[in-house]
Amino acid sequence: MPTTPTTPASAPPATAADRRAALLAAEDALLRAAAPDVAIERGEVMTPDGVRLHYLTCGEGEPLLLLHGRGNAAALFAPIFAPLAAQRRVIALDLPGWGLSDKPPFTGRNARDALRVWMGGALALLDALGLDQVDALGHSMGGLTTLALALDHPTRVSRLILADSGGLGRIAPLDVRLFFWLMPERLFPLLGQRFMAWALAQDDPRYRTLRDETFAFTWAIANQPEVIPSGGRAFNRWVNLTGVHLDLFDRLRELEQPTLMLWGERDRITPYGDALKARRRIAHGRLVAFTYCGHSPFAERPADFARVVNVWLNGGGAPSRV
Repeated sequence: MPTTPTTPASAPPATAADRRAALLAAEDALLRAAAPDVAIERGEVMTPDGVRLHYLTCGEGEPLLLLHGRGNAAALFAPIFAPLAAQRRVIALDLPGWGLSDKPPFTGRNARDALRVWMGGALALLDALGLDQVDALGHSMGGLTTLALALDHPTRVSRLILADSGGLGRIAPLDVRLFFWLMPERLFPLLGQRFMAWALAQDDPRYRTLRDETFAFTWAIANQPEVIPSGGRAFNRWVNLTGVHLDLFDRLRELEQPTLMLWGERDRITPYGDALKARRRIAHGRLVAFTYCGHSPFAERPADFARVVNVWLNGGGAPSRV
């Protein structure tokens, strides 16, 4: 992978249209670099209230829905597209308020209102694509959304995969809560790429030196002020300086779906301890720890991550540690 910057440390493009064009170009570059041999299609659907949603799809077979975390987008799953698409139809969504999806101002009052927006986006995509039921994988904020979808609409999710998921506890370090409260979409454009690299390296040490297409795409995502009153405000109703204001831990015994939990052992954002406690409440659950990984093992160890997912979805077992 390249180790030199792929974008200059400059001010964001002046207009929303220019910023969207820059993000599309960064998405293209990331997909070419991370999944060069995969035929990936872009698509758009509309929610019932007129919000345009952007998604990526590749592969054929049983559908697997991927939902991303805070400040991310569907394309950041690109390192696992090829091995997953070799066995199934992969559908990765930019949730409402994030990435290349529309960013209407969030007008809700609390974390449950925010969750309804994200879950509504996922349901709108499934309905538009005519998918009655899918396997679903959610990371972080997307994990909270996927978990809520499995609990509130159990017929739509056949098997559940939670990757360093939110929604399993209310403990988050003060520095993490402060960072999210201040919002990366303010901090990164203001303080530049060196600061972004430092912030990313707190979870993934590769970014002490790595400047690849994922870094460039993350920079383009962060340079969208439209996120601040939309997805950013919604997220801050859930996690902010005063705490984490919603979890679904007490509902885990309701889960009927087979559930695979994949966790970075060194995750500080959604602690591995939350996963250990949650596993004891899930009737048909399996927990896999990724050693020496932080919050995003699918990015740090994509081959191992995808292999565990594919084996489990195909009826095989999953190791306790990878």
